[in-house]
Amino acid sequence: MVSTLPDISHLAISKPELIGVLRQMGPQVKWPPKMKAAEANRNPKRWCEFHSDHGHTTEDCIALKMEVAELLKKGPGLPIEAAPALPPQQDRVIHVITGGSEVSGISSAAAKKSTRNARNSQEAEGPKRLLGTDEISFTAREQEKVLTPHHDALVISLTIANCLVKRILVDNGSSSNIIFHSAFADLGLEPTALTRKATPLVGFSGEVKQTLGEVLLPVYAEGVNQTTKFLVVDCPSSYNVILGRPWIHDMGAVPSTLHQLVKFPTPWGIRAVKGDQENARSCYQTTLRGKTQVL
Repeated sequence: MVSTLPDISHLAISKPELIGVLRQMGPQVKWPPKMKAAEANRNPKRWCEFHSDHGHTTEDCIALKMEVAELLKKGPGLPIEAAPALPPQQDRVIHVITGGSEVSGISSAAAKKSTRNARNSQEAEGPKRLLGTDEISFTAREQEKVLTPHHDALVISLTIANCLVKRILVDNGSSSNIIFHSAFADLGLEPTALTRKATPLVGFSGEVKQTLGEVLLPVYAEGVNQTTKFLVVDCPSSYNVILGRPWIHDMGAVPSTLHQLVKFPTPWGIRAVKGDQENARSCYQTTLRGKTQVL
């Protein structure tokens, strides 16, 4: 017999995660009453988040399927971000790195303007909406999974412009997102992708480095595809990419070098990307050698 129940299996999100999305939609959602069957006839081990009652599981809830199908039929219904983005196809893996120093910073004029705005409690734009409302925390169990003792940087791998890019430094000390030219070239992008706009970056010892330009690239992390502006820098570095405060703040992310994790909120719960301590230590060794090296 062919089932006449609504089919929502095409949604790339689990039923428990879907409940979290529905809660954020407020009065648009019609929540069901408690289950009508006598409590003695219901299985106490099966809990339904949609009914907030026991008797069947969230996965098996017919009322949930019918409500979601109705919301989808209405039009606005479920927001686009109700389901995490699917991982993009990875055309290649970016391994190549070069050894040397890192750069970060902002221009003097921009710094003065930012300081004035902070003094006067003014901002040009309102705060950006975060992707979720759950609290972010780190546990002792997560710390137990880390090689200790350590002082490793947080180095991760992410898909950028359909390429798996390794040796990405998550650095809340950097005021810009940086992609080094060697990695930019390996992404195989068209020359027109680069906007020729020189920006001065100030390093730790005060040296100034002019960028080659800037580029907008999609950065995929655990279901979130975030369009990110990178400054392109042509100089040696132990890293392919530096994700600084702009990416961290746009994602609502909290990086922890201690736990070797960067966590961020989404409509379907807190997600995390794990650091690679082997790569972090390899980058550090390359920086100490100060020599160009391809791995």
